[in-house]
Amino acid sequence: MVTGGEEDEEPAGEEIDARAGLETVPIEASDPTPPLGTDSGEEGRRELVESVYGPLSEFYERIDARLREVPEDVPPVGWAPHIAALRALRDGRVVGDWDVLARFLVAPGALDDTDPLRLVEVPEGDEAGVVREAVRELTAADGRALLVAPTREKAAELLRTMEGDPEIFSLLIETLPETAESGSVATRAMPPVEKEPAPPVREPGSNGTIEFKPLVDVPAADASPSGATRAEPLPTPPAMEPAVPEEGPSAPETRVRSAALRPVGEAWRLSWQTEVRLLRRGLMWLEQWPRDAAALQAVQSENLRRAERLEVEKAGLSAAIGEARDAAGAAEEAAAAAEAEAERLTGVQEEAEAELVEPRAEAQRLKQAADEAGAEANTLTRTADAAYARCVQMDERAKTAQAELQGARQAEASLTDELTRAREALPGAAEEAHRLTAADADAAAEGHAAYYRLVSAESALAAQRRKMSLGQRLHVASPPSELRSLRAEVKTRTREADEAASRAREAREAAEQAERLRRGLASFVSEGGARLKAAQEAQERLGTELAWLAAEREKAGAEHREQARLASESVERATEAGLRARAAHQAAQAIEERVNTARTSREEALSAAARARADAEAAAANAAESAAALARLTEEGAQEMTSWEAELETLTQTEARSRENVREICGADPADDPEAVPTHQRRAMARIEELTGYMEGGRAVGSEVLLRTADLVVGTPAGAGLTVGDEEFDALIVADAGAVTDGEFLIGAVRARRWILVGTAGARPPGYREYAGEPSGRLEESPFERALTAAPGR
Repeated sequence: MVTGGEEDEEPAGEEIDARAGLETVPIEASDPTPPLGTDSGEEGRRELVESVYGPLSEFYERIDARLREVPEDVPPVGWAPHIAALRALRDGRVVGDWDVLARFLVAPGALDDTDPLRLVEVPEGDEAGVVREAVRELTAADGRALLVAPTREKAAELLRTMEGDPEIFSLLIETLPETAESGSVATRAMPPVEKEPAPPVREPGSNGTIEFKPLVDVPAADASPSGATRAEPLPTPPAMEPAVPEEGPSAPETRVRSAALRPVGEAWRLSWQTEVRLLRRGLMWLEQWPRDAAALQAVQSENLRRAERLEVEKAGLSAAIGEARDAAGAAEEAAAAAEAEAERLTGVQEEAEAELVEPRAEAQRLKQAADEAGAEANTLTRTADAAYARCVQMDERAKTAQAELQGARQAEASLTDELTRAREALPGAAEEAHRLTAADADAAAEGHAAYYRLVSAESALAAQRRKMSLGQRLHVASPPSELRSLRAEVKTRTREADEAASRAREAREAAEQAERLRRGLASFVSEGGARLKAAQEAQERLGTELAWLAAEREKAGAEHREQARLASESVERATEAGLRARAAHQAAQAIEERVNTARTSREEALSAAARARADAEAAAANAAESAAALARLTEEGAQEMTSWEAELETLTQTEARSRENVREICGADPADDPEAVPTHQRRAMARIEELTGYMEGGRAVGSEVLLRTADLVVGTPAGAGLTVGDEEFDALIVADAGAVTDGEFLIGAVRARRWILVGTAGARPPGYREYAGEPSGRLEESPFERALTAAPGR
């Protein structure tokens, strides 16, 4: 078992929680050694429980009675929840297996792996992941969990890791006033419940003091377990910091006066949103009947308007038939006039076409000559451009070769200098690498020796622990005098081993660095000669290439100048030929424009005649079509009347179905009882407004509903005692269990069927001044820590 303390040994066997990746510590049954020397079956355990927790109950009753001696308008919660939980354990009134719970508290070594109890030991600060996985496992199996933490801040921190889960209905128990040692708790919680505060429900205890009401077999009306109801409004405390006396801080039970349940997370909102959607769907059914009734009335009115419109359309078609016949006669007269004008324009077009033949042939001949001259000029220009491009290419290559030659010369000079320095530095680097390698070996030997000394010290400490008696292990008797010195020696050997390992690591890194430097120098010396020779050969090759480029550049320049002269002369000839061809084309174009004008006018006249003929035919067709449309309209009108009557019948049936839906929702016919629909709508809207207030934070939720439907209730032990009453849970999860006392653990434990404790080894409950003189030592060490101590190394 690996814990956070310096005294823990290496475990012989570990069980790893597969879900959380953390180490769990089951309490095994092999070789049990019950604390206090009593383990003789159930009857013996009952006597042991009574002997341990009877004095603790009396102690709680005494300090609770002292707290009540000062009368207050709103008394603090005190230790009544602790007293009631201890009484329930002593009387056997627990929800889960009493025998397992009793063995865990007074004889943890007698438990085995099959018991419904699990201890999870985690490093400090890692409780949230284990708690979250445990809650998810419970809710996946439809279980309910009570999660308690030593402080309200720890409870709120754990709940914040789960409040975004839409599958978990979570409640946060908030207590007021806040403790003097803590600030406010920030969660996305909803408002607290709003109820009138109930009077305290208490009854005399066995020692004549006040006792908390029993947890089980209590009627629902009397289930409130303390001076505050399970869901009281939180009174506003005076704005002042409570004083902390010099002898130590005061217990939270002396300051907490009330508690309230707050729903936290998205699960509540999603549930309320579903109910709102169902209510709105019902409102839509209620709104549908007035629309169907209005639609039926509208169709009846529309059918009347359609019949009137049909008669108007028939009259319009009769008038259109007469107008179409008049338009056909006018169009025939216009077509005859347009055909005569087209005949005259045909003669004008033929005269202009005869005049155009000769100028058009001359323009085509000159254009062909200009095209040939232009093609020749383009060919010569491309040749000159190619010669110029070759000259530019040679110039660029000459610049590149010159730069490469200069680079080769510089590389030769640099390599010569660097090779000289590398050959001089190589012997020193080899000597330094050899020295550091020897230092590395010495440091490694020193580290091994320190490790063996540490193992020897740890073995001595383990042997001393095995010699300890049961009372020494339970911290009842004083530990051996040698134990402290052995622990100090283990610490010293651990520190020496760490320092030796650090020195060995530094020596190894220095040796590796020196070896890398030596190898780099050797590699450079072996490869530098080849690189120097390559640089010299590059200089010879580039010098030869520059001489060749200079000769070729002179030849290419002369060729470019000759090609440029020929291209210039060809361009001038092509320009002159183009001017002559353009003048001939303009003369032919003037005659062609006259031909086109005559042709266009003739075509327009023919088009006008065709349009007039078409208009005459269209007018005649319109007249015939209007007559046919009048006949169709008469026939279709009769068919539409039949369709309208069918539509009216459909709407009548739809309105009847809507009215039946309203009757089922409201319990009355809306036609007979006009107020039935508005009354039901007001009730539904009021419920929607109430649920919306819950979701927006403007309205409080009833505590009975919260406790009945919540999957997870989170708070401090005192807050749980004030609010959960006689609710039963499938599991109790205790976070930071090392800081929770027996009485605080039992407040939730007697209400649960299973128990999961998550904590860090070495944690202890806080020491409050009210706990001075506690008789049994149960307020100085948690049951979680005692269970770990009872099974060392397991």
